Amino acid sequence: MIIELPPIGDIQDALQSLVDGGAEFAELFFEARLVHSIRCEDMRIDQMSSGRDVGFGLRVITGNRTAYGYSNILEKEEIFRLGKAVLGNLEKGEGSFKDPGEMLSGVCEGILIPSEDVSLEEKIKLTLDSEKIARSVSREITQVRVNYSDMVQEVRIFNSEGAAAGDDRRQIVFTIRSIAADGADIQSAYRSIGGRRGFEFLDGETIRSLAVESGESAVRTLHADRAPAGVMTVVLASEAGGTMVHEAIGHGLEGDAAEKGLSIYSGKKGEKVASEMITVVDDATLQGARGSYNFDDEGVPAQKTVPVENGVLKCYLLDRRIARKEGVSSTGNGRRQDFRHRPIVRMSNTIISPGDHEPGEIIESVGNGLYVARMGGGQVDTSSGDFVFKVNEAYLIKDGKVTKPVRGATLIGNGPSVLGDIDMVGSDLGFDIGTCGKDGQHVPVSDAQPTLRIPGITVGGEV
Repeated sequence: MIIELPPIGDIQDALQSLVDGGAEFAELFFEARLVHSIRCEDMRIDQMSSGRDVGFGLRVITGNRTAYGYSNILEKEEIFRLGKAVLGNLEKGEGSFKDPGEMLSGVCEGILIPSEDVSLEEKIKLTLDSEKIARSVSREITQVRVNYSDMVQEVRIFNSEGAAAGDDRRQIVFTIRSIAADGADIQSAYRSIGGRRGFEFLDGETIRSLAVESGESAVRTLHADRAPAGVMTVVLASEAGGTMVHEAIGHGLEGDAAEKGLSIYSGKKGEKVASEMITVVDDATLQGARGSYNFDDEGVPAQKTVPVENGVLKCYLLDRRIARKEGVSSTGNGRRQDFRHRPIVRMSNTIISPGDHEPGEIIESVGNGLYVARMGGGQVDTSSGDFVFKVNEAYLIKDGKVTKPVRGATLIGNGPSVLGDIDMVGSDLGFDIGTCGKDGQHVPVSDAQPTLRIPGITVGGEV
């Protein structure tokens, strides 16, 4: 799959005309993507889809105003027509134009078996087999849902400042949800893997382990006692998922929220915002990770950014628009769902860096508390930092040992306060994948954290 771009001369002429028409900054984003998905439920293929999408987006910036338009027609006349329409929404400014130089290209490395080389029959077999494995865990497994998807995406970006970049991207995602029931009581467990990978990533043993884990977790939760409520010590496992780093602090570090004063971290650069044990990294360069890319959707090279170091806020995540306004360089976090959307500041792979404590040592340090093995979704107010997170799988800790499972727990707290209270950080690191929503757009991300001890946090459960 190769994008059939207009001649480079036409692209240059279009950008020049946008600047001549009053744009201080002009950009063209071309995209082509090929997507396949399969859903298996009730021991049959419930849904299949595939599709190819091609188009371009055109953005102009003057002062603090941005105008954006898009089209499926990749022709010179359409680019000029759309450019004229978009310019009509802005007052005229003064910009300069520089011819795009030689295109910088990025490819997705480490792919052994491209997903498009795998037959539909093999992908279907993968989903059906994994459902059988999950069902075989227990007679109490009443339903299993399996989803497989892959995507090949090509983007090409040109702007009036001379940038020319292309990125060839891939994604593969496999998820399974097992549902266990005992009369009217129903519980479920969810597992997922994926990233910038080839089909070899979904080998038989990996899929079997995932299916068994989801089934066993659902059954354990079905027979678990209700979680106790109150303020207690909580240990977050590295495998719990990155809800804490992504929601409790990550969105607050995005520069657009900080710029508007909508983040609890607004105006706090250079201040202590977390425990000195906490370092937060956003790294789009990790090979194979779901949130990685070679260039962001503004043509800026992928980077490793450290917004919080040893508890101190060092910087925010930036796109070109905010970086231009502040007179600094973008951190390469300008991302968009597709060509129909303008780029905004987004996380990539967001990580709380490992510390010095062994995970077992952290658990042994707790007399009575809660061990969170899997986090769920939740809600965060970025302006205050207050959050409520669902816990999907948890166990009681008694006398330094993980004991019986409990269910129905939630974590209730404030991001900066909780991150400031963390007093033990594990030497391990566990990754989780996701699709992050913001301003009506969704992009692939991953999150990671080590085992963490929070000495006192409110747990919602059964009183």
